[in-house]
Amino acid sequence: MSNQSPHPSRRSVVATGSTLLAGLGLGVALPGTSRAATTTAGGAATARGELAAYRPVAVSSTDYAPTPAEFVVDKLNSGGVRGTGWRAAAGDPQWISVDLQADCSVDSISLTFEATSEDPVFVPPTSGNPRTDTTGQELLSSYAVDFVVETSRDHRTWTAVHRATSGKGGLVEIKPARPVTARWVRLTVNKRSNANPLGLNGFEVYGTAKGHRPAATGWTDWGTHTHKAPALDVADDGTVPLESGWTLTMDDWAGGEGADLSRTAVDTSRWLPATVPGTVLATLVDQGHLPDPVAGLNNLHVPEALSRHSWWYRRGFSLPKGLRTGAGRHVWLEFDGVNHKADVWLNGKQVGGLTFPFARSAHDVTDLLVRGEQALAVKISPMPFPGSPGDKGPAGESWVDAGANMMNRNSPTYLASSGWDWMPAVRDRVSGIWNHVRLRSTGHAVIGDPRVDTKLPDLPDTSSAEVTIVVPVRNADSADRQVTVTASFDGVKVSRSVTVAAGATADVTFAPADYSQLRLRKPKLWWPNGYGVPNLHDLTLVASVGGAESDRRTTRFGIRQFGYEFDVKLPFTGGSDAYTQSVDLGSRTARYVRIKCLTRATSWGSSLWTLSVFDSSVPGTDLAKGRTATASSVDESGNPASHATDGDPTTRWSSSFEDDQWIQVDLGSSVSFDRVDLTWEQAYAKTYVVQISADGDTWTDAKSVDNSAVPLPFQSGNASLQTVDFAARTGRYVRINGGARATSWGSSLWTLSVIDTAAPGTDLALHRTATASSEDGSNTAANATDGNPGSRWSSSYEDNQWIQVDLGSSVSFDR
Repeated sequence: MSNQSPHPSRRSVVATGSTLLAGLGLGVALPGTSRAATTTAGGAATARGELAAYRPVAVSSTDYAPTPAEFVVDKLNSGGVRGTGWRAAAGDPQWISVDLQADCSVDSISLTFEATSEDPVFVPPTSGNPRTDTTGQELLSSYAVDFVVETSRDHRTWTAVHRATSGKGGLVEIKPARPVTARWVRLTVNKRSNANPLGLNGFEVYGTAKGHRPAATGWTDWGTHTHKAPALDVADDGTVPLESGWTLTMDDWAGGEGADLSRTAVDTSRWLPATVPGTVLATLVDQGHLPDPVAGLNNLHVPEALSRHSWWYRRGFSLPKGLRTGAGRHVWLEFDGVNHKADVWLNGKQVGGLTFPFARSAHDVTDLLVRGEQALAVKISPMPFPGSPGDKGPAGESWVDAGANMMNRNSPTYLASSGWDWMPAVRDRVSGIWNHVRLRSTGHAVIGDPRVDTKLPDLPDTSSAEVTIVVPVRNADSADRQVTVTASFDGVKVSRSVTVAAGATADVTFAPADYSQLRLRKPKLWWPNGYGVPNLHDLTLVASVGGAESDRRTTRFGIRQFGYEFDVKLPFTGGSDAYTQSVDLGSRTARYVRIKCLTRATSWGSSLWTLSVFDSSVPGTDLAKGRTATASSVDESGNPASHATDGDPTTRWSSSFEDDQWIQVDLGSSVSFDRVDLTWEQAYAKTYVVQISADGDTWTDAKSVDNSAVPLPFQSGNASLQTVDFAARTGRYVRINGGARATSWGSSLWTLSVIDTAAPGTDLALHRTATASSEDGSNTAANATDGNPGSRWSSSYEDNQWIQVDLGSSVSFDR
């Protein structure tokens, strides 16, 4: 394997099996230290067999991809994406030659191209990333159409044994008329089937060796092993870890399915010792069969086919004497994490399954246990859409898709395992039993994951805390059970009994309102790094049935309270066809509400997406939603008054193209309210009155609104209206004195308006002289008072900038 880093680095020890590979392998071994001792075709062999396996290969070129020449003779020669193989660089002709390392009698040759004439041709998009939206089933190669196969004894003189001018790809079997003596066998391709690189998954040569050949091996040569799983022990927490003694093989080589492999008599001598917790790639690296992928260009020597196969994990074990079994006990098999999908078998029976990397499962295997040796087999299937990523480096990008079209269909958490801008693809896509596996014995009452909520009620004073503990309890029995749950920590102990129905789960809650001891004085808090000690507290939970302990769990928690406060003073929201204007009315009681549109802001009518009525005591309830609405007119039948109260933000009422139009809503009965929200379409009312009525005939003005001075902002996300009200002032000059900027740019205003609410339709600053501390190019101060909503003032890129307007004379204003 040229271009590989032959020596293990410190980084390889840290990363292999744990970090890049999902992490989680134990007992990481240095590459090369535990490879099986067996070899292929060493010595003088006379039996007929496959001669090219693991032998030296020379090629004309190699694509920038995990398709090195050695993969063509690694015995994983399936067609399509499930096989490994060599892929040439672009262009014709291309050749590949296998050195059999001694004269051999060759009687047949098999070529397996990745693609066939029936496969769709991969055509990358004309722009953007060429691997976007790939599923992982794409064949990124072509096959040979015009090619010749030749043999040689001296590597100089070549004899053709097969020619073709209309190849169809797939498996090509070549049988010379009589056996040929040769040391080298070469394939030369003069024409490919399409513009993709030539791809060859298998180059097999059959016959007999005539003399001594050196031993050869490759990454699929796992040799034979004597597996003796260590005896299981009961841990301090009462569980039995299953994290050593596992073996691993690929689906193609397993020799059976779950019912067969979960039997004690299965021969696993050709399976690999597996790293659990860990991944498939972690095991292959730990056992020295594949190189450390994070060193040098080693990742180009790790095959993508790892993520196109399922993998079988297997372990035999006997139950330890310390694990309680028998009447009234349940034995659970627990998985804390697999990727992507697990099918679990025990003693010839299917236990269940688990899907997605951060899901956990607990399986009641009590009835599946047998006397003596148990046999556990787990089939791990990879993510269904592994993608067909490019490779990091001078030749391209890694990622395949950032959105829901493809990678999020697996699980968004593992998006980057198919490659991203900051990392190459993880070839097995982090497939494996990557987290802990254990056995657990319980009675009928089983404790689930507790939730501990902590509150500091007197902040900023931290001298007191309140702790709430919620404990889910499952009844695994076929009859109802009374369960007593006890929680204890730091000398605090609380207990509660509940009846849990057969097969059901109940939450047992310990709250400070019921248990005063959960109100703590001078608690030891958990502090973030740099702020204090991150104190943790040991919580013990016990579930008892009939006075006997059924289950016990321990966990740790920190006492802290997180909060997040953020006042969004300037909302810059996208969308230019709707603006919500809130009108505070004070406390009102009425059955009818009318919006009387006096003058229009545009040449169209008045138009509302939504008319809502609210009472601040129940802020989430729109009193007008679904109520009957009527109007003075509509511009067309598709925009009736009912659209303003139908709860659909995409429908609207629109009046005829006239002033003095109205819309009203019948609230059904006399109710209290104090605000209306009007979501205007761009054809809004420049001036209007909110009116109320008890009977629909006699109306009272509740609030007048004048939008003349400051038009409603229907911008597309680059403007936000901020109104500042204050007690009436008298002055000639008004200055906006900016402090710190919210961005790295300067300060910028589309409009600066000065209003006296006694005459709300007049902007006192309109067309008045404006000056500023600085100006950015053509964005002058005058733009803020010119009445043009499309022009603006912008300062230099500094803090502490100001803009001011000369109102011409001393006037009164309050907004």
